[in-house]
Amino acid sequence: MEKMMELHQWNYAEGWVSDSSKGSFLLEATLFSEKEKKLEQSNPDSSELTRAFDSYFDSDEIVWRNIPENHYSDDFSFFRNMKSVFEIPVFDNKAKKCVLLFYSLEGVQENLVEFIHYAEFIKKNLWRIIESKKNKQLLIENESLLRQILKNMPVLFMETDHLISPISWNTECENVFGYKENEVIGKEQFLIKNLLNPQMNHFSPRVDSRIFDSDFKNWELDLFAKNGKSKTISLSNLSSEFPVSGLRKWFIGIDITRTKEIERELKSSLKELSDFQTALNTVSIVAITDKAGTIIYVNQNFCKISGYSRDELLGHNHRIINSGYHSKDFFKDLWKTISQGKIWKGEIKNKAKDGRFYWVDTTISPIMDENGKPYQYLAIRNDITERKETEEKARHAENNLKILQDRMSPHFLFNTLSIIHSYLQTNPEMADSAILMLADNYRFLTDQANKQLVPFDIEWEFMENYLKLLRLRFSDFIEIEVNKKGDFRKCQLPPLSLQPLVENSYLHGLRNKKGKGLISVNAYIEGTKTHIIIRDNGVGIKAEDTYSRSISNISERLKFYLYESEVKIENHPEGGAVVTVSFEKPKNEELSHLIQND
Repeated sequence: MEKMMELHQWNYAEGWVSDSSKGSFLLEATLFSEKEKKLEQSNPDSSELTRAFDSYFDSDEIVWRNIPENHYSDDFSFFRNMKSVFEIPVFDNKAKKCVLLFYSLEGVQENLVEFIHYAEFIKKNLWRIIESKKNKQLLIENESLLRQILKNMPVLFMETDHLISPISWNTECENVFGYKENEVIGKEQFLIKNLLNPQMNHFSPRVDSRIFDSDFKNWELDLFAKNGKSKTISLSNLSSEFPVSGLRKWFIGIDITRTKEIERELKSSLKELSDFQTALNTVSIVAITDKAGTIIYVNQNFCKISGYSRDELLGHNHRIINSGYHSKDFFKDLWKTISQGKIWKGEIKNKAKDGRFYWVDTTISPIMDENGKPYQYLAIRNDITERKETEEKARHAENNLKILQDRMSPHFLFNTLSIIHSYLQTNPEMADSAILMLADNYRFLTDQANKQLVPFDIEWEFMENYLKLLRLRFSDFIEIEVNKKGDFRKCQLPPLSLQPLVENSYLHGLRNKKGKGLISVNAYIEGTKTHIIIRDNGVGIKAEDTYSRSISNISERLKFYLYESEVKIENHPEGGAVVTVSFEKPKNEELSHLIQND
C-alpha cells in the first residue's frame, strides 16, 4: 500500500481481507497520505474507519472509477470529499481473498501505465506473499511455543552443539543439577567435563563424544550436580529420531536417583527379612503370597490360629479366612497400596476354619524384583483378638448407653403424655391403654436395654408399642402395619435394634411427607436365618447421610453379636425407603443358653 501511495498521489488507502466464517470482508489496514494524517491522529477510532465493507467496490477486475455523488451519508464526512477510488481485487486461485481501495480527492485520470502494471502484479501475487509471511510467522510462533514447553516440562531437556556445549538448558536441568542456564550456555564440553567426568579430566573428550553418537540412544548415567553429589539419570538422545540442522543434539532425561536408592534399600530389606525369619516364626503369624495374592508360604502359627493345615492354605488366597467384616473398599485400598511397592499396616478381622473370629495386627511388605516391581508380598501378623474384643465390648456398651439416652428423651415422653392427656376426656380407655404401653416401654428400657441379647419377642413388643404410641400421636396421617410369621422363641438380638429403625422411618421418611403415611414391619424366618423388613412410603433416601447414626450403630452391634448379620437400606421402587435386617444365631453359644434359661 505504501508503494502504491508513492506511485500516485492517493489521499487514503484501505486493505480489506475476506473472513470466510462471516461471509464478508474485514478492514485490516488503513493508510493516510501526509496531508490527511491529521484526521487519523485526531479521530483514529471514528466510525468511518470501522464501517462495514461497501459492496459497491466489490469488483473482480482492477478498476478506477468515480464515486457517485451523495454515495456517503453525513456519518462518513471524510469519504464524502473523495471523488474516485481505485480498486485492486486479490485472488488465490479463483477465490477473492483481499480488496485494496485507494481513494483520491480527484476524479479518474488516464495514462497511469506504471501504476496499472504494478496493480496487476499485486492482484496476482499479493495473497501468496501474505500467506508466505503468515506461514513464516506461524513457524516462529510454533517454535517459540515448543521452546517454552521444553523449558518448563518436568523432565530434563538439553540441546548441545557438536562439541557437547549446551545451547538450551531447561528449568528441570537447573533443579536437578543446580546449574543456572547462564552458567552452562556456550560452555565448551560442559556435559562431559562438568556432568560426566568432573574429577577425571584425563578422559578424551573425543572418545566420550562418540558415546552420544552411538546407535544405543538410551543410557542410565551417574552424572554430577554442582554440589558434587551424584545423580542417576535416565538419558535419551533424540537427535537421530528428530534430526536438527547444524549438528545439534537433543537430550531428554529423568532423574531416577531416588528410584535407585529405593531399589537398594529394598534389596537390603530382603536380606534383613531373611535374617529375622527364624525369630519371626516363633512369635508372629507369617505368610508370603505371589503378586496375585496366592499363598505360597505359611508358618506354623498361621496354621494354628486359622485352623487350616499348610496343604489347605497353599495355593489359595486370603479369601479362605475372610470374615466378611471389612468392605470391598478396605481391601481395594490395601491392594492399591502394596501393588505400588508401599508397606501397608492395619488391623484385620479373620474367620478360622471352625467359624471362630480372630483379629490380627498386620504389616504387609512388598518384595521387589530386579526391576523394582512387587512380585511377592510378605505379611507379618500378631494376634490381638483379646484386645479387640475388649475394645468392641466397651464401644458397644457406649453405643447402647447412647441409644438408651435417646430413647428416654423427655421430648418423646412429654409429647406422648400430652396426647394421653387429651384422650382422658374423649377416650379414657384409649388413654389407659397408652399409659400401659408407655409404662411397658420404659420398663423395657430400665430392665432389658443394658443386656447384650434379649429374646426376639420382647424386642418386637417394645417396637410394636412404640408404633402404637406413634399412631396415637399422629392418627390423622400415619397408618401402621405389623406382621410376624414363624416361631421366634429361639431367636435373640441386641436390645433396641428394631425400634430405632422404625423411628427413622418416621423421622426421615414420613415427617416431611405430604398426605397419608404408612410404616409396615414384617418379620419371618427362613431356614436358620431371621429377616425383618421395615418399609415406609415417605420421601425416600436423598443422600448417603440422610438417616441417623442409629442404623450404623445397629449394624455394628448385630455384626458383633450375631452370625451372618446384615443391615441394608435402599429406596423402594414404588417410593419411600426399605430397611432389611437379617441375621443368624448368636456367636456366643453360652450367652444364648443363658438367655433361654432366663
